[in-house]
Amino acid sequence: KKHMTKENLFNFEESMEKLEEIVKSLESENQSLEKNIQLFEEGLTISKELKTHLDSAEKKIEILSKDIDGNLSLDEFKEE
Repeated sequence: KKHMTKENLFNFEESMEKLEEIVKSLESENQSLEKNIQLFEEGLTISKELKTHLDSAEKKIEILSKDIDGNLSLDEFKEE
């Protein structure tokens, strides 16, 4: 059972910041190849965690939308 607590949200923000730092480090070319590979792998791990987090949040939003409207289709959001 995972609830969106302030703690989870904080970790999400923290992970985003860490990922940005990794990208900046990779873009500045003062690291060795080994260090770059290490950073890249760390970045991949973080981005996978973030994706999992976002996917579960998206599912919760869909479930909530369905609850509110009975059976809400995504087409209803599009402007005609």
